[in-house]
Amino acid sequence: MKIGYQGVIGSNSEAASIQYVKKNNIICDLKTELLPLVDSQSCVNALKLKQVDFIVMAVKNSIAGTVIETQNAIKNENLQIVDTIILPIHHCLFKKKGVKNDNIKVIASHIQALLQTKNSRNKLFPNAKEKEMRDTALSAKDLSEGMLDETHAVICRNNAGIFYNLELIKENIEDFDNNQTEFKVFKLLEK
Repeated sequence: MKIGYQGVIGSNSEAASIQYVKKNNIICDLKTELLPLVDSQSCVNALKLKQVDFIVMAVKNSIAGTVIETQNAIKNENLQIVDTIILPIHHCLFKKKGVKNDNIKVIASHIQALLQTKNSRNKLFPNAKEKEMRDTALSAKDLSEGMLDETHAVICRNNAGIFYNLELIKENIEDFDNNQTEFKVFKLLEK
């Protein structure tokens, strides 16, 4: 069985996929794979091409509302909802190791994370610009690999920042403590 998800290693969708696997007692072995597909349209395309059996995508956040990217990707598609996963979302702000906070000029992340952390970011870095990225964990990966320069900080899950060897600036920067995202697990509608 192959399960595709939005994002890369360390993304919220990966965490939702893992929760789905555990909730349904799916045995993770060589025949079960979680595949990072970065964005919603790539997930839907992989499902339609039968490269994956299921896809996991964020559909709605308690702060930022509907995930437009997913809404656009599933519009007019023959998909069936298999399950719903509600995941508490805690964002962290990371930078390259050794960079001073005064050097941070841009905060990069997925639009949903930027919307969910606007007030907190304005207190921490009132003059920083926003840069919209395709995924929270992908922004961490890009910073780690030099695709983003040292003037950037990124918003991602704590495990993503650690995985990509970044330095934590601040944990739990979501604007509201009860921040959560609803993920749906989809499969192709059987005819």
